[in-house]
Amino acid sequence: MEIRHLRYFIAVAEELHFGRAAARVNICQPPLSQQIKSLEDELGARLFDRTKKSVSLTPTGTAFLCDAREILRRVEEAKNRVQRISNGQEGEIFLGVVPSAMDTFLPEGIGEFCLERPGITLKLSEMGTLELLEALRASRIDIGILRLFEQDSRGFRRETIVREPYVLAVPHGHPLAKHRRIPLASLDGQPFVSFPRETHPRLYDRIMACLAAAGSTPRIVQEASTKRAAIAFVAARIGVALVPSSAGKHFLKGVAFRPLVGELPVVELSMVWREHDGTAAMMELVKTISRLSGIGDRR
Repeated sequence: MEIRHLRYFIAVAEELHFGRAAARVNICQPPLSQQIKSLEDELGARLFDRTKKSVSLTPTGTAFLCDAREILRRVEEAKNRVQRISNGQEGEIFLGVVPSAMDTFLPEGIGEFCLERPGITLKLSEMGTLELLEALRASRIDIGILRLFEQDSRGFRRETIVREPYVLAVPHGHPLAKHRRIPLASLDGQPFVSFPRETHPRLYDRIMACLAAAGSTPRIVQEASTKRAAIAFVAARIGVALVPSSAGKHFLKGVAFRPLVGELPVVELSMVWREHDGTAAMMELVKTISRLSGIGDRR
């Protein structure tokens, strides 16, 4: 049994006339009659009562007509769904992000994408950079938004979507808060809140080398694995912290953000996905984020 057999059967059942049904499905009447006979033989049941003057459905034919219509409806539905998936209008995307990414344009970008493509389900997870890379390699997520700094990204496509400098988060009332711009040398001996070295060892070493080159050796008193945790420690007056400049867009009572004078690495936020694995929906999200970033530094 083929789909065309069902179309032929429905045409005859609705027209109750082989000539009109043949014209409707664009074949000649004798082949149509043969196809209906073949369908009846396969089903082992008579679908039509035929006389020289009329054609009518048998009770079996009437029951089969409901099933045939439902089958064709489901076939058409499946065809349309495949086309929507192929066109990037429907699908499922697993997106992983570092928490600090939500302080950039990304939430607005995700919102715009979801409004434009309501047929796509976006599943969002927050995790650290190393976890994101592992999840990408294991195909648990489709796209990662993370802070790469000399990590191995072989096998991935990568696009830089945010570049921003570090600023210093200081408690209100701290002597450094009086300055509009703070030289790196002023951090010498300051109680310092840092991210753990194991999360970004190369970035950690580069920052410490830059501070040392400026004549500064901060005194690390607390580690914080996220930017928000670091700022919370600053608000608690435990120490000062280097954070991306986007942190300053969120008001937190008791914390001031000051630009720095001196050489430090630039904070880069990258969008990463597997090089040879991407659905149409996923690539539409990549295009949206890339367009809104305004950078488009793809590798």
